[in-house]
Amino acid sequence: MGGGYDYYWLISGQDWPICSVNEIIRFFESQDGKNYIQYWNSKNYGDHKQNNLDKRNQIYFPQKIIGRGIVQKVIKRSWVELTGGYNRTWRLFERKQLPVKFYFGSSWWALGRDTVDWIMEYLAKHEEYYAFYCNTVCPDESFFQTLVMLSPFADDKTDYLTYLHFPAGANSPVVLGKSDWEEAQNSGYLIMRKVDLDVDDFFLKL
Repeated sequence: MGGGYDYYWLISGQDWPICSVNEIIRFFESQDGKNYIQYWNSKNYGDHKQNNLDKRNQIYFPQKIIGRGIVQKVIKRSWVELTGGYNRTWRLFERKQLPVKFYFGSSWWALGRDTVDWIMEYLAKHEEYYAFYCNTVCPDESFFQTLVMLSPFADDKTDYLTYLHFPAGANSPVVLGKSDWEEAQNSGYLIMRKVDLDVDDFFLKL
């Protein structure tokens, strides 16, 4: 990262803008560096019960089993079960932890320049932080959330800026289409996810 921008906004290739470019720019100009990032602490959303979020960082995941391939998924699941399952980890398998409290949340965020500058400075001084996350699962759903909560800007937070439908228990949000457009426009969010033009090309006709 770099360039001295006022905001850094991570979005998906399957996002679609709900507002015009000018409206989005005006929105960020009015925020004065406020961070938009979703997060909750570990231990099952603060209920002090371990779940698969905690497991992602508790054990060491070799690079070769991290991925979406069928063989990788089978080996990874077997490794999780061997180490105690998703709801606990046998002490023998616990990796050395970072001296931080982990947070988790959506991959998509918008962070102000001061926060990003702090993150870059922190990472330059703490190479072990980056190295640790090289052997975790879904690091994009914890890496920045934990850093923001470590930073002096931890209280400058709100939710993310993306409209989506994420059914309970699903691994990904549903594909949105024409029938979702009006509700998305009235949602107050800036973009919607996820959109697949091969499924519904309505958005090209706007």
